Amino acid sequence: MKDQFQREIKYLRISITERCNLKCIYCSPGEGEDCKEEKTRYLTPSEIELVVRSMAKVGISKVRITGGEPLIRNDVCEIIERVASVSGIEDISLTTNGIKLDKMAEGLKKAGLNRLNISLDSLNEERFSYITGGGKLKNTLKGIEKSLELGLQPVKINTVLVKGINDSEIESFIELTKDRPIEVRFIELMPIGKFGEENSDKIIANEQIIKAHPQFIYDGKSNCGQPATYYTIEGYKGKIGFISPMSHKFCTTCNRVRLTYDGLIKPCLGNNGEIDLLDTIQNHPERLDREIRQIIFNKPKGHNFGSDFSSKRNMNTIGG
Repeated sequence: MKDQFQREIKYLRISITERCNLKCIYCSPGEGEDCKEEKTRYLTPSEIELVVRSMAKVGISKVRITGGEPLIRNDVCEIIERVASVSGIEDISLTTNGIKLDKMAEGLKKAGLNRLNISLDSLNEERFSYITGGGKLKNTLKGIEKSLELGLQPVKINTVLVKGINDSEIESFIELTKDRPIEVRFIELMPIGKFGEENSDKIIANEQIIKAHPQFIYDGKSNCGQPATYYTIEGYKGKIGFISPMSHKFCTTCNRVRLTYDGLIKPCLGNNGEIDLLDTIQNHPERLDREIRQIIFNKPKGHNFGSDFSSKRNMNTIGG
C-alpha cells in the first residue's frame, strides 16, 4: 500500500519489549538485567500475529523483531513462528545486542528467522563495557560467530559512532568485513534520549568516513529502498554501510512503520505521533484492517531531527 506521499510501505518493525540486559549510553533504558518487574502489559504472541496479518493485507512483506533486547522475552521464538506463519511475509529479521545469541540462535532459525542485526559499538573490552553499562564483549562475539555458523546471513553489525568515544575503532570495524560475509553499518548518533539530545557535538557525519576511504566502491545494487548506503572494498567478502539520518535525510524512500510492545503504531522514528491500537486489538479486531490502512496512508512526510525535536521516548521503547 502507498501512503499519501506515494511511498510503498512494506516494512514493519515490532518492538516486543522495552527491557534490556544492557544500559547503553545513547539508549539509556535505565534498567538492566537486574530489573525483573513487569511494568506494563505487553502484546502477546497471538496479538502480534493479529497485527501482522492485518499489515500483510496492505502489503507489508518484511518484519523485524526489536526491543529493548528481544531475546529477553521467553516467547520470542513463538512470536517469530507466528509471524512466519502469515501469508505474504517474506523476510523476518531480528535486532539484538547478541548477549544471549550464542545459546538462542539455533532455536531462532528453526522458528523462521532469516537474518540478524547485531548492535556492537566497540571491539575493545573496556570500552564495550563502558558503552553498554557493564556488558561482556565476548558474549556478543560468540553470538556473531554462531550466527555465521548457522547461516543467518548476512550478519549486519550496527555501530553507533560517538566522537571521542569509539571513533578510533573505525578501521577495526571495517576490517571485520575482510574475510567474512559481515555488513558493518555505521549509524549517526540521533537526538533521541538524554545522551543524544545533549551531545549533538559528538555526531560524526558518515560523509567524513567515506571521503577518508578512497578504496570504497559504491555498491548501487545494495542500496535500492534501504536507509543504508553500501560500499565494498576489492577483495573483501563483506560490505560497509552508512545510515545517515542526520546528514542525509532519506525520508522520501522510507518504507516502514513501527509497532511498540504496548500496542502503539509509530509511523515515524523522528516524530512523536503515535496511534494507540491496543483497544482495537483486544476488543474490536474487526476495526483493525481499516485503522491500519488509515495509519499507513497518513504516515508523516519526514522526520523532525535537526529542528529542536525532542523524542518522548528513549530508543529502547521505540525499537530503532
